[in-house]
Amino acid sequence: MIRIVTDSTCDLPPDLVLRYGILVVPAVLNMEGKSYRDGVDISRADYYARLPGLKALPTTAAPATGEFETVYRECGDAEIVSIHLASQLSAMFNAARLGAEASGARVTLVDSGNVSMAIGWQVLAAAEAVAAGRPLAEVAAAAESTRKRVKLFALLDTIEFLRRGGRASAFAAALGELLQIKPMLEVAEGSLIQLAKPRTHGKGVEKLVELVQALGPLERLAVMYATTPVEAKSLADRLAPLSPRPPLVVEATTVIGTHAGPGALGVAAVKAM
Repeated sequence: MIRIVTDSTCDLPPDLVLRYGILVVPAVLNMEGKSYRDGVDISRADYYARLPGLKALPTTAAPATGEFETVYRECGDAEIVSIHLASQLSAMFNAARLGAEASGARVTLVDSGNVSMAIGWQVLAAAEAVAAGRPLAEVAAAAESTRKRVKLFALLDTIEFLRRGGRASAFAAALGELLQIKPMLEVAEGSLIQLAKPRTHGKGVEKLVELVQALGPLERLAVMYATTPVEAKSLADRLAPLSPRPPLVVEATTVIGTHAGPGALGVAAVKAM
């Protein structure tokens, strides 16, 4: 038996998590003196409603090593494939590694090198391989194949939340606000790569469409949003002809939203083999 473990930053919709019996370890959100387990103690909708009015930006953290150890032990004698947030961006992967060592379980750890549904697609590929009765090596290979082909593009409404989270300089943030630049980024191998600097949100959306179209034939597609579900659905509808399956529309986890900020949009596309 093989079990799939991931963390809540993967953004995989709950129905797919339930269908494939995926175990999800929640990330931690520290806000106004309290700690919350992402998706357990606070919903994403509640969080985004509170975010604009907060005096201090919430901080995010990986779960304690013991959280992973407990989940791995719950898997009993099963072999485990555990897929997590890019190690360059968080202590999540290291916490999973230490939890695996403490549990004594047979855990194959996979560094996704990415965030949000760019992790989620890797998790789903592995889960589908398990459901198809594939052996451990092929399950891990399915995740790795998806990792090599997934692209994640993000359009931010402001650079301010990246600055407050320590991922952009104060100067860059001030200049961005002055020029009304809408940062456009790609996440690849744990790095944030600046792609473009559209001057309006609308131009940024058009650039997102162009980037996805340039990928060629797709296997899967998801649109992620922080606070604009209607816009995300509209973007998904525009991109739908590029994908053989209907695109997923996903509300981004609180951890991603903390750094991306309100109004952020993202696209996670898996190129066809």
